[in-house]
Amino acid sequence: MTQPPPGHPTGPPNGQIWSVPQGPTPGFPPPVPPKQTPVYLRPWFAVLALVLVVGAIGSALGGGDDEETAPAAAATTTVTQTVTATPSAQPVVPPVASTPPPAVAPSTTTAPAPPPAPVVDFAMPSVVGMNLQDAQNLIQTHGVFLSLSHDLLGTRNQLVDSNWKVCDQNVPAGQRVSGDAEGAIDLGVVKLEESCP
Repeated sequence: MTQPPPGHPTGPPNGQIWSVPQGPTPGFPPPVPPKQTPVYLRPWFAVLALVLVVGAIGSALGGGDDEETAPAAAATTTVTQTVTATPSAQPVVPPVASTPPPAVAPSTTTAPAPPPAPVVDFAMPSVVGMNLQDAQNLIQTHGVFLSLSHDLLGTRNQLVDSNWKVCDQNVPAGQRVSGDAEGAIDLGVVKLEESCP
């Protein structure tokens, strides 16, 4: 090791500690801070976006019954990826699932089949002289929910059933009514203040 020339200080005077000057060094540019990767290029952002897209597609396709979506859920492949921070600015692209999504059959909408008519079996009650609304309520207690009525003095419609009275019935009292009797019972009516013909 060479000795410093005579008169050259070998250390700080009086036992002080050398200090490193703070701030920019003359002749050198200031240090450049590391470049920040934009949020949308970070690896965790790509994974989050993939999860959101898969969730949106799953909720759009999963609006039906559980029985219909169970095969689709069974065919879905779960992809797990461990993400490590990398200093590169390249976005991390998650791997694509190895199985294609299940084919969606075109939906054909058909009107649901009407429920079968209830089977009835009762003796027709006498409703002559009753208010039309009360007569219909009595018939409904036997399981027939659609009975007809017609005006005996014209072609007026029975808008308020309680304003009409029954003068005759097409199924005589005591006759057996069975099977599908919806719309088979017809009552002849007049207004409450009118006389039966």
